[in-house]
Amino acid sequence: MAAFSTLWTGQLLSGMGTRMTQFALSIWVWKQTGSTTALAVMTFLAYGATVAASPFAGALIDRWRRRVSLAASDAASLVVTVGVLLLFWSGSVEVWHLFLANAVTGAFLAFQGPAYTSTITLLVPKQGFPRANAMMALSRSVPGVFAPVVAAALMALVDIETVLLIDVVSYGFALVAVMLVMLPAPAAAGDGKKRRSIWRDAGYGFGFIRRHPGLLALQGAGLSIGVLAAMGWIVLTPLIMISSGDDEVQVGIVNSVGAIGGILGGIVVTAIKPPARKIPVMFAAIISFAVFGRILLGLGDSLVMWSIGWFCAWLCIPMIEAYSQSIWQERVSQEVQGRVFAARQAISQLALPVAMVITGPLVDDVFEPSMMPDGALAGIFGSLVGTGPGAGMSLIMLLSGVVGVLVGLSGFVFRRLRALDDSPSASDDPGGESGGPTADPAGGPDEPAREPGKPAVGRAGRSG
Repeated sequence: MAAFSTLWTGQLLSGMGTRMTQFALSIWVWKQTGSTTALAVMTFLAYGATVAASPFAGALIDRWRRRVSLAASDAASLVVTVGVLLLFWSGSVEVWHLFLANAVTGAFLAFQGPAYTSTITLLVPKQGFPRANAMMALSRSVPGVFAPVVAAALMALVDIETVLLIDVVSYGFALVAVMLVMLPAPAAAGDGKKRRSIWRDAGYGFGFIRRHPGLLALQGAGLSIGVLAAMGWIVLTPLIMISSGDDEVQVGIVNSVGAIGGILGGIVVTAIKPPARKIPVMFAAIISFAVFGRILLGLGDSLVMWSIGWFCAWLCIPMIEAYSQSIWQERVSQEVQGRVFAARQAISQLALPVAMVITGPLVDDVFEPSMMPDGALAGIFGSLVGTGPGAGMSLIMLLSGVVGVLVGLSGFVFRRLRALDDSPSASDDPGGESGGPTADPAGGPDEPAREPGKPAVGRAGRSG
C-alpha cells in the first residue's frame, strides 16, 4: 500500500490540475464563442478519443512494462498542456487548438484507467484491492469538489496561464511518483506462442468478456447502472431549475452535497474491512443507490430532499466501483489485464452517450407532455411526482430507480453473478490465446481441463 499510495498521491495531484484546466478552458471557450455547442464538441472529442483509443491502449499496456504504461498518459498530457500554455503566452491560441488538444489528451487518457487498475494487482495484496480501488475513486471525486473553486479563484485573481502552469507542475509530480516506485512486472503469458498483431489484441478484451458469462453479466450490470446514473445527471439540473424557479444556488448546493457524499463513500470503503463475499455487498449498494439516489430524488420536491438523494447516490458509487473492480482484478490474470480492463473502459464509457441519446427524447417528447395536468400519465403517476413542468423529469428519476432496484436484485437471483465470489483464482483464459477451451470464473460449462491441483498459467509474477 505504501508504493501504491505514492502513485495515488501523484494521480490525485495531476487529477486536480487536470480538472482545474478543464474548468478554466471551458470558461475561456464560452467567453470566446458564447456557444454551448462548442463546449459540447470539446467534451465529445475528449470522450470519443478515449473510447476509440481504449482497445489499442489495452494491447500496448500488456506489451509494455507497467512503468511505461503509467507514464504514457501523464507524459503526453504534460506535453499537450505545455503546448496550450505556450499558445496562451504567445497570444495565438484559437478555439480549434483546444479542440485538438482535448482529442489528443483524451486518446492518451485511455491508458490511465486500465494501467492503474492492473498495477493495483501487482502492488497490493488481494484483500487490499477494495481499499486501493476506493482510493482511485477518491482521486476522481476530490478534484471534482475543489478544482472548479480553485480554478475560478485563480482566473479572477491572476489569469488562465497560471492555471495551466499549475497543471504542468501537477503532471510533473505524477511522473516523479511513477519513477520513484519499484514496479514488479506482470506475469508473462504462458502459451509460448508468438504475439498476435495489435489489431487482434485490440479486440481480445471484448472476446474475453464475451467468453466468460459471469463477468459478462457483471459488465452488463455495471453498464446498466452507468446509464441510469448518467440519466440522473442529465436530468438533475433542469429538474431543480424548473422546480425551484431557476435558482442556480440550489443547483450548486445539491451538486456540492453529492460530491461530498462521493468523498465520504470512498473514505468509508478504505476504512472498513473488505467483506468475504463482495457480490452481495456490491448489489446491495446498487439497490441503495436506486432507492435513495433515484426514487427519493424522483419523489422529492425540495432542496433538502434533492440534497439527500444526490448525497446517497454518490455515497454508494465508490462501494459499487471498488467491489466490482476488485472482482475483475481477482478473476483476470495479470498478463491480459491491460486488454480486458481497456475493453471494460470502452464499454463502460458508452453509458453517457447512450443516456444522452435516450434521455432527451424521453423527457421532451414522452414524459414531460404526458405529465401535464391533462397528460396520459398524469392520472397514474401524478400523485407521486405531481403534474406540470418538471414532473416528467421526476418520473424519469423514479422509473430509473425502479430499474436500478431490479438490476440490484439480479445479483441475488442469478447464479452466474453469485458464483463470482466462489472463484478466488484468476483465470488464465487459455482459449483466448490459443483457441482451446475457455475458463468461466463463475463456474460455467466451459471449465478448462486442468490436472487436479495444477495452478492457472502465469500466476507467478517476475520482478521488474
